[in-house]
Amino acid sequence: MSYTPPGQDPYAQQPDPNAQPNPYGQPQPPVQQPYEQPGLQQPYAQPWGGAPVRQNNGLALAAMIVGIIAIPSACCAFLGIAVGAAAAIMGHISMKQIAQQGQANRSQALTGIICGYVGVGLGILNAIAGAALSLNNGGFGSF
Repeated sequence: MSYTPPGQDPYAQQPDPNAQPNPYGQPQPPVQQPYEQPGLQQPYAQPWGGAPVRQNNGLALAAMIVGIIAIPSACCAFLGIAVGAAAAIMGHISMKQIAQQGQANRSQALTGIICGYVGVGLGILNAIAGAALSLNNGGFGSF
């Protein structure tokens, strides 16, 4: 009985070094020596073979965050108006940049615009309600 090194199948067929390769058969992987590291595969040209990844616009993300903050900050009327206006302006600027540069996060810019306008509207309503309550209670010009 002959000795078989560990890691090799003793019943596997050993390749014939004098055999001609079959031009119509399936290609065979190269025989690895025992304890040899397998070779590294070449990386693919594009991951998943899909479309190239588009960049995001950072101003659109900032507009969305500031727009979301504008809604609860409308409790203080003028703060809501200022923060909402800033979000809407940043959203419009980022929409223009996204259209020019072909970036990906248009929905974040649109969210910033919408939430900014909602914050401005709520701030204006809060200012009107505050002024009406102040006039009703005799806040302005009462003696």
